[in-house]
Amino acid sequence: MTQFRFEAFSNTGVITKGAVEANSIAAAITLLAQRNLRPYLVEPDTQTKQTTWFKFSFGKLGLEWRAQFVRQLATLLAAGITLDRSLHLMLQQAARKTERAAIEIITMSVASGHSFSAAISKMDNLFMPDEIGLIKAGEQTGSPVAVLEELASLLERRIELRGKLASAMVYPAFLLALAPVSLIIIATVLVPNLAPLFENSGAAMPLALSAMIWFSREFQERGLLWLALLALLGILISWLARLETMATLWSKYSLKLPFVGVLKRKTESARICRTLGSLIRSGSPLQIALQAVVEATPSRPTQVKLQKVRDLVVAGAKLGDALQAISSIGKSSLQMVAIGEETNKLDAMLLYVAAGEERAVSHYIDRVMTLLTPLLTIVLGLFVGGIVMSIMQAILSVNELVGK
Repeated sequence: MTQFRFEAFSNTGVITKGAVEANSIAAAITLLAQRNLRPYLVEPDTQTKQTTWFKFSFGKLGLEWRAQFVRQLATLLAAGITLDRSLHLMLQQAARKTERAAIEIITMSVASGHSFSAAISKMDNLFMPDEIGLIKAGEQTGSPVAVLEELASLLERRIELRGKLASAMVYPAFLLALAPVSLIIIATVLVPNLAPLFENSGAAMPLALSAMIWFSREFQERGLLWLALLALLGILISWLARLETMATLWSKYSLKLPFVGVLKRKTESARICRTLGSLIRSGSPLQIALQAVVEATPSRPTQVKLQKVRDLVVAGAKLGDALQAISSIGKSSLQMVAIGEETNKLDAMLLYVAAGEERAVSHYIDRVMTLLTPLLTIVLGLFVGGIVMSIMQAILSVNELVGK
């Protein structure tokens, strides 16, 4: 039995805090329901303070589930079914335990008077900040169905893009994995058998062979230690990646990287324009839509710039002029936004720009992957082949000494 800390609503709406013992989170939720409590937080209770990523183990509910969940909810709401009834129907159709637990908690929170965006925001690692911000904006403008449909389409496009990128990376990943395997085989099998030839003949050992001999001895004598150090390095990098400071630095400087920077700029531009265009099309005032875009943007530096854009628009500036502060939005896109303002078709122009940026991302990935595969093949071939050739030349030089 594990002790779980909980925060829940009573039938009168009063927040209750405490702890229960159960075998799992789902069992703890069932016990609380039997006490007429509706929990919105259930987590293992330990003596040390837990970080937020221990709340709600919904890691298996990924992007595909979110897209399906949002699409199904949008369809039910568009059919005239209320939010709480829609969630109950989806709860009955849920197949996996993690799905049922997630939907049940959302349903309880909504039944307690919380908005849908507030309910999902309490569940860490289930929905992304930009998704929650978009849903919240739809609730504020009274157009949740349109926003949910747009969000579902956005998530489906992300799934398609991710699948396309994963498929394109299969062969390059195979090459990158094959290179260290080849080096390990050379260092642990071939090199130990060649080293005595140079030691007995007195010939100078080439640098590449000396390095491989050192690597072979280190791998045989302290292989586990090196693997442990690599594992610790991976854990350290993973911990640093969770820090807000590192995330801010990465958001700032990754835009300057050759490949990643182009993808991030175009993706960020598409996200800003599509979110803003969708909200304006659904009837949201420009100032409210801009504030929603600020909340829905994951990058902290971009959030600061977008807040300045909103302040400029509130002060009377045109959106096309204010968006010049966002470096990821190109000049041609800004011109289209300005034309949209002049012709009173801002939403259509923003969505047009977003679609163009999304197509550009897809085409850019295709071009890069087309060039990456032969480039990796050539580089790895030269690297491994160079080592083998240096060893073969060294063997020939030993034979010449022996022949003399």
